[in-house]
Amino acid sequence: MKKFINARTIGFTICVCVLLVSLFQIGMKLRGYADGSSSYEKAEQLFGLTVPEDDSEVTDVSTQTAETDPLIQKAAKYFKDCNFDALTAVNPEILGWIVIPKTNISYPICQHDDNQYYLEHTSQNEASFVGAIFADYRVEQPFEEYNTILYGHRLLNQTMFSALKTYRQKDVWEKQPYIYIYTPQNLYVYEIYAVFQGDPQGISYHTGIQSVEKKQAFIDYSLSCAEFETGITPTTEDSFLTLSTCTGTGHAKRLILHSVLRASAPVEDLP
Repeated sequence: MKKFINARTIGFTICVCVLLVSLFQIGMKLRGYADGSSSYEKAEQLFGLTVPEDDSEVTDVSTQTAETDPLIQKAAKYFKDCNFDALTAVNPEILGWIVIPKTNISYPICQHDDNQYYLEHTSQNEASFVGAIFADYRVEQPFEEYNTILYGHRLLNQTMFSALKTYRQKDVWEKQPYIYIYTPQNLYVYEIYAVFQGDPQGISYHTGIQSVEKKQAFIDYSLSCAEFETGITPTTEDSFLTLSTCTGTGHAKRLILHSVLRASAPVEDLP
């Protein structure tokens, strides 16, 4: 009888220990999410991002001047009061800011000398599983080369690049197909044209593409993989922004959004 009681006590103690460890891990995870969210809220305030009240759709894609191009006018509203120097004073590796309207994607863009650091650090260099949005280190001139790649985590609290998964629904893309990128030099507006789950070693992740043949292969591949048609067919004269995150179903595939540059303007010329 005594042995039975001891065994039961030991079993109960083990269960309690397992429960306490699990609760501790959950608590640390929740704390990490809260700290990450707080860090990026502070960054947005520091940057001075403005979310305009009037965010009606723009459908007239043009290549006019910054003062008249409707895409630039729309995007510029978000950055009219921004202070980029305040961001780089905290982290000189911040090279821009990304906004996808009608989502919660609004973050600094970083770039390190590898693709590992910002998987485990925020844009303020704080160690965190939340990570940061960052450009592929192989891209020497982000947003000026043929294919610029940005990475971000897909998190359970629906932050960072988690909202990209909603773009697998065509009606979401129809409501807001544009991506805004702000750098100290230029404002860029990209239009999403292909969304799919792809090979993390595939052509979507090729950089330094120079030849017309390879540029066309990139376009053909992205269009052939797209989960729905957008009616957009880029050319080899275009340049591209690729967004990449996890699928939530392992590491064999990545959720990929390809977008094509539709408008750009020097920051000094913004309306």
